[in-house]
Amino acid sequence: MAPVKSRVIVLRSYKLGETSKIVVCYTREYGKLRLVAKGGRKGGGRFGAALEPLMVSSAVFYPKEGGGLSLLSGAEIETEFPSMRRDVVRMAYGSALVELVDRLVHERESDRGLFDCIERSLAEVEQAEEEQLDDVLWRFELNLAAALGYSPELSMCVKCGNADGRVAGFSSTLGGLVCARCAASGPDVALTTVAVAAVLRLIAANVRSGSTAGVGDRMTRAERDDITRALHEFLEEQGGQRLTIKSMDFLAQIRRLDGVGTETGQDNG
Repeated sequence: MAPVKSRVIVLRSYKLGETSKIVVCYTREYGKLRLVAKGGRKGGGRFGAALEPLMVSSAVFYPKEGGGLSLLSGAEIETEFPSMRRDVVRMAYGSALVELVDRLVHERESDRGLFDCIERSLAEVEQAEEEQLDDVLWRFELNLAAALGYSPELSMCVKCGNADGRVAGFSSTLGGLVCARCAASGPDVALTTVAVAAVLRLIAANVRSGSTAGVGDRMTRAERDDITRALHEFLEEQGGQRLTIKSMDFLAQIRRLDGVGTETGQDNG
């Protein structure tokens, strides 16, 4: 088969033999693919850093008909996000984005809109203020859910359809916010506050409008953690699998350490 050229976002890679590696990437034209980079583990090889995770590169490869591994012929860096690579926290947020794509998106299902969303979200992680990085992750998770066909219901109670009742929780199984009456009758409801429900709705509105405005700046750490947990459990339930995202676990550890420092009056600066 003739070689093709595509823009790719590198999700991860792993060893193949003594000198080669397999690169898992999301391509703009062909969806998620696994590419064989022969000699890709050699220092200073012909691919350079173009196959490192979180790189946006231009790649030439031979597509494998019917699935399986495709042979990589060449790759050049287009975007490398230097601030993200210097900052361990930004790197963790960027890694969380691509880990979610790797875990939830099936191979060879092309979606140019999703490619653009991943690239745009990585650029936001690169440029956003640190206190807005949660917002970037939340918007991306809702965009990813929409691309996969299961956006949560955030405008009304997902169980009874009541849009006027007081929100009491979020059900990952039912797929959205639930009112107080329905929350009392179902076990799968994580209790939340009116503020958290309002922020979830604002995030969804920003996703629809394409706005990058931060909505979580004035929230407590506990409320921010509630939103992170709700969206993560929703993706797990709707995606039908346990999502152990190493980068998100790392971020949770950082938050716990920050919380200890705040509670004890320590100055970490």
